[in-house]
Amino acid sequence: MKILRLLIYLSFIFFWSSCNSGSEATDSEENLSNTVSAQDTLVTNVQTAFARAAPFQYLIQSNGKIHSLHEQLIVAETGGVLMLCRAQTGARFAGGETIAQFETIPLKQKLEKAELARFNGQKEYESQLLGYENLLKDRSKAQADTIRQKLRISTGLSGAEQDIKQAEYELSKAVIEAPFGGVLADVKVQPGQYVKPGDEMFRIYDPTHLLLEVKILESDIGLVKKGMSAEVSPVSNPEKRYNATVYEINPYVDENGLVLVKLKVVSPDISRQELSLFPGMNCTATIIVPFSKTLVVPKEAVVMRSNKAVVFTFENGKAKWNYVETGRDNGKEVEIKEGLQAGQKVITTNNLQLAHDAPVKEAPTASSNAREGK
Repeated sequence: MKILRLLIYLSFIFFWSSCNSGSEATDSEENLSNTVSAQDTLVTNVQTAFARAAPFQYLIQSNGKIHSLHEQLIVAETGGVLMLCRAQTGARFAGGETIAQFETIPLKQKLEKAELARFNGQKEYESQLLGYENLLKDRSKAQADTIRQKLRISTGLSGAEQDIKQAEYELSKAVIEAPFGGVLADVKVQPGQYVKPGDEMFRIYDPTHLLLEVKILESDIGLVKKGMSAEVSPVSNPEKRYNATVYEINPYVDENGLVLVKLKVVSPDISRQELSLFPGMNCTATIIVPFSKTLVVPKEAVVMRSNKAVVFTFENGKAKWNYVETGRDNGKEVEIKEGLQAGQKVITTNNLQLAHDAPVKEAPTASSNAREGK
């Protein structure tokens, strides 16, 4: 009996030891798994790009309004009734083409009256001049000219000649012609309307020579030169872009530290009678300032740590901390003056919280997935 109890007791101890050992093994495997999993979670997936030597383009952006290089407000220089008026808002006219015409009968009558007055004055002047022949002989040339001038005034000849010039001028202004080829706007007259001298009639502008006036910082004005390339986009349609060039730089800095720059828009195609840019339209300008070849990285690669620029490079599965000296920023790329070399891989994503020597792994980009057919 004692032997049987001893055997049962030994069997129980063996069974308990086996169960305990299995439990410890299971716990060890779980701890190892958790450790591996924790290590995996510490590896940061990043995307990279190469630091490269390339021509750097510095972009200066500003907003402004469109103006026409050739724009004129037409004001009536004479008065009367408009017998002909072809002016309509949006209508196009070639240079020298007749747009409107005043009634000319009163002006012609005024001219005829002045010509009759000149005829009578001329005869009276010649008649009185005969009585001054002896007097003029003893006078100097200057004195003789003065006497003749007084006679022209007293006989009404000079006044009649001035009336003829005035009538001819008013008659020439009775016909309103386009001073240049352009489009009409702000039309304020119509056929049969009585117009007084000085009244505004309409505005005409050339749609093929448009300027965008923008203001840029005085710190950038030294970089801008006449003839530099630029792009213009309407605020209402940013996808639409027009090529432009720097046309004029005003050599004056205003009280806000800004300088006025005019950009000439490359002539738009109006062969289809369609216009996309109008005077007064708000547009965004981008002036492209070319620089010599320099080291550049994507803007996303540069992060700030303690007010210092830092770029992390990808080296053997680890992130390496690099202090850099940056130059200009064009919104897409940043110029690197010191701290990197061409060909180094720089980290462009998930780099805000990275530390030096942190484990990282390159994540495939959308372009690489497309190339691999994923």
